[in-house]
Amino acid sequence: MNANNRNCEIEEDDSLQIDAREIAPLLGLTPERLMAELRAGHIYHVAEENRDDDDNRMRIIFRFRARMARLIVESDGSMHPEANRTH
Repeated sequence: MNANNRNCEIEEDDSLQIDAREIAPLLGLTPERLMAELRAGHIYHVAEENRDDDDNRMRIIFRFRARMARLIVESDGSMHPEANRTH
């Protein structure tokens, strides 16, 4: 899997499963710490869906402290980081 075309799993109920190893580096964390911070409620995420035309993309934004990471998820499950910013 190359860095610009990772994949996530799209479940039957349209929920997404993204490996913590894909998100953690974008926030400057290890996968283990990412999961601990998620469980503690310190990482926030929101999903925005774009259903205009034939473009069925989803943007997922993760925030942890002053860090933000955005992923674009295509309808086929491929994904790539849109941005990784430090505020």
